Amino acid sequence: MLHDDISRIQLELVPMIQEIVTEWLIIHFFSTTPSESPALEDFSSQLSSLQIDSNIDRKSWNERLGKCDFTLAFMLLLNIQSSSGDLSHLSLRSLPGPHSFISSVRDFTSWMIWGNTGEESSAFFSHSTELASILLKHGQYDAVEYLLTIVDAHSRKEKLSGSIQSSDGGWCTLHHLLGCCLLAQAQGGLNGIQKEKKICEAVRCFFRASSGEGASQALQSLSSEAGLPHLGFNGHVSSAAWKLHYYQWAMQIFEQYNISEGACQFALAALEQVDEALGPQNDSCGEDPLNELATSFKGRLWANVFKFTLDLNHFYDAYCAIISNPDEESKYICLRRFIIVLYEHGAIKILCDGQLPFIGLTEKVERELAWKAERSDTAAKPNPYKLLYAFEMHRHNWRRAASYIYLYSARLRTESVLRDCPNLSLTLQERLNGLSAAINALYLVHPARAWINPLLGGNPLHNEHYPSKKAKKMVEEQPSSNDAQLQKLHSYVDVEKLENEFVLTTAEYLLSLANVKWTYTGMQKLPSDLVDLLVETNLYDMAFTIVLKFWKGSGLKRELERIFIALSLKCCPNRVGSSLTRTHGLLLTSSKDDTAIHGSIDPDPSTQQSKGSNRWETLELYLVSLSLSLS
Repeated sequence: MLHDDISRIQLELVPMIQEIVTEWLIIHFFSTTPSESPALEDFSSQLSSLQIDSNIDRKSWNERLGKCDFTLAFMLLLNIQSSSGDLSHLSLRSLPGPHSFISSVRDFTSWMIWGNTGEESSAFFSHSTELASILLKHGQYDAVEYLLTIVDAHSRKEKLSGSIQSSDGGWCTLHHLLGCCLLAQAQGGLNGIQKEKKICEAVRCFFRASSGEGASQALQSLSSEAGLPHLGFNGHVSSAAWKLHYYQWAMQIFEQYNISEGACQFALAALEQVDEALGPQNDSCGEDPLNELATSFKGRLWANVFKFTLDLNHFYDAYCAIISNPDEESKYICLRRFIIVLYEHGAIKILCDGQLPFIGLTEKVERELAWKAERSDTAAKPNPYKLLYAFEMHRHNWRRAASYIYLYSARLRTESVLRDCPNLSLTLQERLNGLSAAINALYLVHPARAWINPLLGGNPLHNEHYPSKKAKKMVEEQPSSNDAQLQKLHSYVDVEKLENEFVLTTAEYLLSLANVKWTYTGMQKLPSDLVDLLVETNLYDMAFTIVLKFWKGSGLKRELERIFIALSLKCCPNRVGSSLTRTHGLLLTSSKDDTAIHGSIDPDPSTQQSKGSNRWETLELYLVSLSLSLS
C-alpha cells in the first residue's frame, strides 16, 4: 500500500471505526443496563413516590426503577414521549408493527447519538450531555459516570478536547455534570479511600468546568435539576467574574454535602478572583450582582474558610483565616466562635503557647477569654482563669496575670460562703494555689507597682486602663474624701495583703482537714478565736504563724503567753468529765472533747504517760524555737 493510503486509513478509517464501535457500545449499554433504585434519603425520589403527578407512565416507571427488566433506555423514552419532537409517537402501550418497530428503533438510536436533529455533529457525542442530564435527574449516577467517562476518553484519544472546549462549552458542561455525579456518589454510602477519591475527582471536574471557553453560557443553560442555578448574568461577563460566582456555587454545594475540605478549596479559589472580578472596571455594572464592595465580599469568603477549617479541626488554619479577614466585624465574630470551639474541643491551650501570632488581636482575645471566664463555672475544665493566667504570663503581663488568678480565688471564696461545698478542702486547696500564683506573679513586678485591683465588679482591662477614674468614684462615695491614702489601701491589693490572705486560707484549710469549720470571708477582721481553734486542734505551727504574722508588741506577747499556757495545760493529766477551763480568755477542751477529736481514752497508764511525755517534748521544742527566732 502507498504511504498516502496508509495515512488515510490511520487518520480517517480507523477513527471512524472506533467512533462507530463506541456509539454501539453506548447503545448496548443503555439497552442492557438495569436502572438504579433511588436512594432513600433522596428528597426528589421521595416526592415522586407520592405520585402527585397524573402522568400514568411516569408513575409506573417510578415504581419500576431498580428492577432488572427496566433498563436505562426506558428512562430515556420518558423524556422522548414528554417532548414535542417527532419522536413523541414512540410508546410502550402497544406492540408496533415490523416496519414501525424498525423505524422506531432507528429513530431512537439516532436520537441517543445525535439528538433530535438526527445529523452527525462535528463534535463527537455532543448529545451525551443531554443524556447525562436526564440520567442525573433520575439519580442514575453510575450510568452518568460511565457515559461521560467514555465520551471524555474518546475525545482525548481523538485529540478533540481542544475543539470541544473552544466551540460551544460542551466540554465544560461534560465536566460539570461529571462533577455533580461524582459528588452525589460520594454521599451515597461510600467510605474511606473510595469516598475521598470521588471527592477529589469531583473537585477536579468542577475546576476544569469553570476554565473552558463558553462555560458561562453553556452551564447556565442547564436546568436547575442538573446542578447550577441561574446566576442572572446579562450579556458578557469577565472570566474572573464568572469563576468567582461558579466557585461560590461549588463551595455551597460541597457545604451542603458536609464536605468541608472541598468547600474550603473553592472558597480559597473564589478569593483569588475577587480583586479582578470586582475591580474598577466592574464598578458601573448597575444592577449586576457583582456590584459589591470587595472588602465585604472577601470578609464573607474568609469567614467561610474559617468555618470550613474549623469543622476540620484545623485550628491554626482557622486562625490564619481570622487574621486574613479584612472585615473587622466578621473577624471579631469569627474570633469569638473560634474561642468557643476551642473550649468545646479542649484545645484552648493553643492560645497560651505562643504559637499563634496575635496581630492586633491580643486585647480582643483577652476580652473574649475574660468574658468566657466570668460566665463559666469555677469547676470548668480547662479552667478559664488559669488559661488567662498562662496567657498573660507568656506575654510578661505579670499584674494582669495576678489579677485574673486572684479573681479566681475570690470567686471560690465567695461561692464557698454562699453555698455549702461538698469538697471544701479541695476548694481551699484551689484558693491557695491561686493566691500563691498571684503572689509569685507580683514578685516579678517592681515593688512600687506590685499591686492589683481586687476586681470586685469589672474587667481588668478597663480597671487597669482607668485606675484613677475608679478611685475617684470610690472616693466620692466615702464621707471622708481627704483620706486618699486610706482609699488606696481599700481599693487595691498588694503583696502583703495577698500573703496575709494566704496564711488565713491555709489555717482554714488545715482546720477543714480536722473537720473544724471556720470561714474567712475577707470582709471581717481577724477572729479572736482562730488561734484557740488551732491550738485545740493541735495545729501549733499554724497557730504560731498566725500570731507572729498578725500581732506586734504587747499583743504578740499576750497571744504567745496564751498559746504556751494552753500547751502546758495539755501536758497535765486530764480529768475525764471535767468542765471547760478558761484561762485569760483561752478556751481549752476537756478530756471528753479532746477524745472526740483525737480518739478514745486509753485506760492504760503507760500510754497516758507516753502522751504526756510527748506533749512536754512538744512544749520544749516550741519554747526553744521561739526563743531563737525572737532573739
